[in-house]
Amino acid sequence: MKWPLLLIASSTLAMSSPAMAHEFSDYFAYGAVELSPKGYVTAREVAAYVEQSGSDRYRVLISAHMDTAEGREFSDELSARRAQSMATELVRLGLDPSRIEMRANGDRALAKPTDRDVREPLNRRVTVDVNL
Repeated sequence: MKWPLLLIASSTLAMSSPAMAHEFSDYFAYGAVELSPKGYVTAREVAAYVEQSGSDRYRVLISAHMDTAEGREFSDELSARRAQSMATELVRLGLDPSRIEMRANGDRALAKPTDRDVREPLNRRVTVDVNL
């Protein structure tokens, strides 16, 4: 009898964890580093989410990604610039820069696996994870 109760308690704990984090995303045109119009909306959504939480202990992780259409070195540089674009906008909107971490993933961690030298819009993205 105790075993089913442990499963229920375990699932209850697992269900409560996602409320502590939220992910936002935006996609980029080929070669672009500036946020899209939707990207600016996404940044405002992130800022509103943080403000609404009332927490001053939040952490923001910005992960930027590329497709496989370019070489690795260029992909890393371009993804770093994409992450910086989002970070700059979040700071402009009032987020504390010391609470923001950026990762340039280049063409690693593809959302849609492709061969080399493939332009794939789903891979040209930035994700923003907010943990409270």
